[in-house]
Amino acid sequence: VYTIRSGTRTRELDHGTTVHGIQLTGSPARERTPTTYYVPGSGIGQAMLALPSLYGTAARVGVVGLGTGTLACYARPGQSWRFYEIDPAVVRIARDSGRFTYLRRCLPDPAIVVGDARVSLASEASDSLDLLALDAFSSDAIPMHLMTTEAFALYARIVANDGLLLVHISNRFLDLEPVVAAAARAGGWRAAELSYQPTRGERDASTSQWIALSRS
Repeated sequence: VYTIRSGTRTRELDHGTTVHGIQLTGSPARERTPTTYYVPGSGIGQAMLALPSLYGTAARVGVVGLGTGTLACYARPGQSWRFYEIDPAVVRIARDSGRFTYLRRCLPDPAIVVGDARVSLASEASDSLDLLALDAFSSDAIPMHLMTTEAFALYARIVANDGLLLVHISNRFLDLEPVVAAAARAGGWRAAELSYQPTRGERDASTSQWIALSRS
């Protein structure tokens, strides 16, 4: 069950017990501000901010898991972005309902592929992405078919040789670090983890764990 909660100058999307996104409201600038697991200091935030220096102005980005569309506000002119989302209801909430405006404010008319991400990615061309972010959560259940050795071999085919794979492993019940570490070893990836702890003043930031992987 998806729940949208409206607070004082915030709007929140929950799925079961998991927060899928919080958007600040009250002004266009607030609506374009990444929050929760995606703040600039987080692992994914730092990777997104580094895109222009790593891959130039035409970086190619893929994101598995749309949520409220928060990550879209890291998009810059000239970049190519593509979201993979299994649930059409999430697409309606993020893009069509008018309740969340990350996409409208930051990346109007985005490319969204609806369906199981592993199936969708299998049809993508080799070396077609510079950064692929895995952020697929359904309440606190992890789609483990996205975490297998075979899945990481698929990502290796799609992500450029000097590209980045970002895996979101924040979870209250499962320790996914050894799972990703084993897949990284098997696939010849180099890996670095960032466990982000918000400062006391970051009211709308969340503790997060992201692992960055590259074969370069």
